[in-house]
Amino acid sequence: MVNILLLSHGPFCEGLLASLQMIVGPQKQIYAIQLHPGQSPDDYRDKISDVLAEMVGDTIVFCDIKGGTPYNSAGFLKNKYSFTLITGMNLPMLISVATVRNEKTTVKELTNIALDKMSAGIELINLSLGGERKHAKLSLNKNR
Repeated sequence: MVNILLLSHGPFCEGLLASLQMIVGPQKQIYAIQLHPGQSPDDYRDKISDVLAEMVGDTIVFCDIKGGTPYNSAGFLKNKYSFTLITGMNLPMLISVATVRNEKTTVKELTNIALDKMSAGIELINLSLGGERKHAKLSLNKNR
């Protein structure tokens, strides 16, 4: 199974992981490492390196924003470890990836799912009076 590592400024990645597991259930081989306020980039990079060193098999690293310390730390570690790096992580993206990830899915398949525009979860919703009333549907069971 493809490993997943979530990196962010502050507890964002840990919150995403907790929310993901609330929605789709417990997940194996998903880790979150937050950058704490005042933590040095070297110390943060060492923590990421320790986790990557323990991972066996393919890995996708998700970061909150491009150009920040989590992203730069992962980019630096690409010289030592092999993984796919995706920035701009969000909950809809992780739900899409987690619901199809199994022992047979590949990094390429999961990357394509993560980068699909349907995984962005960004949409303008018009809730003005007189607008059409529709309920959003979030179901992991596609037969419903």
